[in-house]
Amino acid sequence: MRCLVTGATGLVGSHVVRALLRHGAEARALVRHTSDRGAIAGLPLDVCVGDVLEPSSLRQAMNGCEVVFHVAAYFAYWGKTSDELVKTALSGTTNVLEAAARASVRRIVVTSSSVVLGYSAAGAVLDEESAAQNEPDAPYVSSKIRQDVLALERARQLGVEVVLVCPTLVVGPFATTLGPSNGMICSYLRDASRFTYPGGCNVVAASDVGDGHVIAATRGQSGSRYVLGGENLNWCDLHALISKLCCTYGPSMTASHTACVVAAAADELRSQLTGRPPMTTRQQAAMVGRYYWYSHARIASLGYQPMPAREALAITLGWLLASRHVPRETRTRLRLSGEVWAARAATSRSEAAIRMRP
Repeated sequence: MRCLVTGATGLVGSHVVRALLRHGAEARALVRHTSDRGAIAGLPLDVCVGDVLEPSSLRQAMNGCEVVFHVAAYFAYWGKTSDELVKTALSGTTNVLEAAARASVRRIVVTSSSVVLGYSAAGAVLDEESAAQNEPDAPYVSSKIRQDVLALERARQLGVEVVLVCPTLVVGPFATTLGPSNGMICSYLRDASRFTYPGGCNVVAASDVGDGHVIAATRGQSGSRYVLGGENLNWCDLHALISKLCCTYGPSMTASHTACVVAAAADELRSQLTGRPPMTTRQQAAMVGRYYWYSHARIASLGYQPMPAREALAITLGWLLASRHVPRETRTRLRLSGEVWAARAATSRSEAAIRMRP
């Protein structure tokens, strides 16, 4: 099976590439000429220079492909305007679907997000039949909701098969940029007070999300949506796991919604003064107190088996704390547990095996 992956240099896209290689498929990556290719460097795959906003580059990249994984998107709560988010989500998806139809691609897997399913105020577990009924809090959320609607409608008009996958909070190695998900871990470890907050999320390993994309492509039903999730946790329990894995203290206190908004506003102000991206934003703080809990039962029936959150976090920390994303002063205050060291070694072995593929 020959496949094209857009957004291949991002956290999710790079793990889709790795999943394809593990499953014996031929992977082709679409990358912009300005992209940092560090996340896929050394992998046995073809690389095509192009952009989802440039239709001519898509036609060439899809030549001979059976499946397209459209992962390219801006996952950002800072630094991108609403127009940029919407343009990439809508125009990019339209261009991919139309190019795929012309290239006679068998199936397109579009990477959506669990945020399109909404959230619960009381800890209910949502599934693919749920929908975001609330007024979206952030341009990113709005762009993903609109992308879903457009993808299904345009696919119907073009007569192509489309499957939507909805990853939850994805953590994992090999990201060239920190991103909001791995950034959540860094933000907690950099906070000397070790604050946690109310609400909860669903944590999933990036490698499992990569496998979920392949399962959706090969076994999923056209026109269906699949949650690619892992384990539902309260934020307090998630932060406690991070502390245990790093042999450090915390969480110490639970911050209120108001306190989180104030802290995020201060972080945004520091960002404007220093030029460095904030670790958290007011858009993210607005989500405090909500439960982003989801069920992945639908794709589990097709063979999807995500690892526990503790294992996903150990793998992520093993890579993250050796990367440039964590300041040296933060690393020196931590001592990695045996689980993290073991996860780091296992990740190295897995990566070596993928790179040795002919």
